[in-house]
Amino acid sequence: MGLNKSALQNLMDERFNKSYTKLSKAIGVDVAHVYRVLVKNNTPGIKFFNGIMKWCTDNQLDYREFIYLPKPFNIVNGKTKL
Repeated sequence: MGLNKSALQNLMDERFNKSYTKLSKAIGVDVAHVYRVLVKNNTPGIKFFNGIMKWCTDNQLDYREFIYLPKPFNIVNGKTKL
């Protein structure tokens, strides 16, 4: 999974008044972790992604705006599998 950091930063600015603390409480992770992910480029974990997905679902937003899934790699013996 990957994180669209600029979209999450915009969400934090608009919905959480640019507050790392408010965003961290909303998604259920430590404020330092939110800061490290957005500013220091640390890799978010599953708890971070689950928190974003739950918050988006509860607030009628599409979590795919913030989280992207890698495309599956489906090649078997040199042939593309559909």
